[in-house]
Amino acid sequence: MPIPTTELVIFDTTEAVRKDRSILKPAFELVSKFNGIQMPSYVGTQIENPAKGCVFMNWDSLAHHQAMMASPLYATLLEHLKPAYGGWSKMYHVIFNANPIALQQPVTEVLLLTIENPSNRTEVFDILTKISDSTKKMLVFGPSLEDKNVIIVVGGWKSVEAHWQMVAKPEPKAALERLYALANKDHLFHSALTSFTGK
Repeated sequence: MPIPTTELVIFDTTEAVRKDRSILKPAFELVSKFNGIQMPSYVGTQIENPAKGCVFMNWDSLAHHQAMMASPLYATLLEHLKPAYGGWSKMYHVIFNANPIALQQPVTEVLLLTIENPSNRTEVFDILTKISDSTKKMLVFGPSLEDKNVIIVVGGWKSVEAHWQMVAKPEPKAALERLYALANKDHLFHSALTSFTGK
């Protein structure tokens, strides 16, 4: 199966969606009708700060998502999203190094890195590849299609504690210390995602 283009939206949540994610069901029912979407889609609020949320949608290609945004139905979709969106949002697109199975785990880690010095790119990718391989691709990464110096990392865990226990071990700890010396850690959060099939 080809690796999809993943859309990640980080947004300010409303109290309504923090209480009940099912208010987004009409939005995802509409999304599921678009050509090139790979359902399910995923929504979560940040465990560390529920005032922020995230949406993950997998598309056959960036062009499929752009076609949806150009569609007359896009205005209807935005109306369906309004009850959940508290104002600010930021959208990214990424093609991960493997299929993002992390989205199906009990807890999903989302890490955004910015490489300040492009000459560090190769080493950053080497470190992330080693970590990804050591987790059997439970952790995946890729550069944002909007800005190749913004790296999006997504990891799947049994719990938040399981993540922190793993990164406290000497080898991953040393790898991450080096990684954070080469790239700015812009965002790190966890979410227990809810999947929507659109049916």
